[in-house]
Amino acid sequence: MKKISTYLPSLIVSILLVFLTIAGSAMLLVDINISGEKLKKLAQKNSLETSIYPEISKYYKDKYNTTGIPAEVFMDAIDENYIRSYEEAYIDSAFEALESGTKMASVHPKNAKLEENIDNFFNSFAEKNNYEKDDNFGLKLRNTKENAYTTIGSFCDVYKFSSMNQHGILSKLAKVYSHRIEASIAVLGAIVLMIILLTLINHKKKITAMYWCGVSSIVAGILGAVPSIYLIAARYYDSFTIKQVPVFKAFTSLMYKYTEAFAAASIALAVIGISLMVIYGVTHEKKKYPNVKPTKIN
Repeated sequence: MKKISTYLPSLIVSILLVFLTIAGSAMLLVDINISGEKLKKLAQKNSLETSIYPEISKYYKDKYNTTGIPAEVFMDAIDENYIRSYEEAYIDSAFEALESGTKMASVHPKNAKLEENIDNFFNSFAEKNNYEKDDNFGLKLRNTKENAYTTIGSFCDVYKFSSMNQHGILSKLAKVYSHRIEASIAVLGAIVLMIILLTLINHKKKITAMYWCGVSSIVAGILGAVPSIYLIAARYYDSFTIKQVPVFKAFTSLMYKYTEAFAAASIALAVIGISLMVIYGVTHEKKKYPNVKPTKIN
């Protein structure tokens, strides 16, 4: 194993195997953990709608002095179920865009009660103040409804997909996300190739390839587990400065979930590496001393 003709190439390939293993683990975890359904379940688990409702209510109460429209006109038509449906609509639209590579479609789940309340308020206001229901009246009515949907949506878009869409970030992510399976297969193929290369390099003593694979797995596991465990133990993501409570919960819970999954995968890699090293050690000793028999004690 210590011959330069096999040791140096094995070392180089094993280093490449370390980084490929880390990359492969990360990509597989993205494919498993980052999906529309996973984000919906995470949002439900954190009950984000219970944090969103009071924020919408506060917004419309504060806006009353500007618009003259009581908060009840909007809030009487909004409940946690509707907020949840809005959250999920944004998630579905975003992942459709990520999968297809197209722009994210606008999200406006219809709320008949909300539109009816706005209609009633405007009509009542016009009748009490002898306000003519002309084109200007109709325009204000339509704008109020559209603004209501936009405002409510801005609170319900907890992962800020619409902002990412507007700034072109979502389209850039789509180029990677839409090809994640092909990329994962390519990385896994490269890992298999590295293992084959190690076997070929050590063809005179193929069991040595197991040693190098074990070393690579242990190193990859340590490099992945140590920073991940630190981020979790230090509650690093809690230091994020996000003012909106639902958005803060959404992003930090997602980051902790992915980090925990990556830490678990890294620990598994380290365990696999240790197992390979143990198997190598036992097999190597047997091959080294094949005729040694245990001494009998009289």
